[in-house]
Amino acid sequence: MATQPTLENERALFLRIAEGDEVAFTNVYQSFTPSLASFILKLTRSDALVDEIIQETFFQVWVSRDKLSEVREPRAWVFRIAANISYSYLRRLLTEKKVLKNIISEPGKDWSAAETLQVNMLLNTVQEVVNDLSPQRKKVYLLSREAGLTVPQIAEALNLSPNTVRNTLQSSLGAIRDHLLKKGYQMAVISLLLNLF
Repeated sequence: MATQPTLENERALFLRIAEGDEVAFTNVYQSFTPSLASFILKLTRSDALVDEIIQETFFQVWVSRDKLSEVREPRAWVFRIAANISYSYLRRLLTEKKVLKNIISEPGKDWSAAETLQVNMLLNTVQEVVNDLSPQRKKVYLLSREAGLTVPQIAEALNLSPNTVRNTLQSSLGAIRDHLLKKGYQMAVISLLLNLF
């Protein structure tokens, strides 16, 4: 476990990073990460976002290394970057949630061009996964999400047991969830989407 450097040591490390010293960068990363992770978790209340925001924060530190010699309080500076990134993620998440709720409540009404594009991209991504499902998984998914049939109704229509239908549907939703996560969508948005469709 990395020890927390003093303010003087942090400044010295920042000066070394400003000169491109990767070892100093690794030291800062290792010593700041535990407290930074707790800080980000308190802000976002999402375990899923913590690692992503830490990576983005230290990416910003590295690309801003030409300014590091001017930083008087390195830890506060890094935490401010993490806070700004966290708020950006949360704003994007709220926008995605709002757009998804609009899909159900008033499809297409008063949407901005950005919202329309975002919805279309999301729905196209879901459609990619649905198209790649096996024929039976696709049939079960479409009967559930597009035709609105219940598990017993699907079981009867396809001559399957309700357990088979339930397992097939869960497997299809899992495939969609995993694909959306890989594409960078947030877990809260994915959960909302899978509950709506």
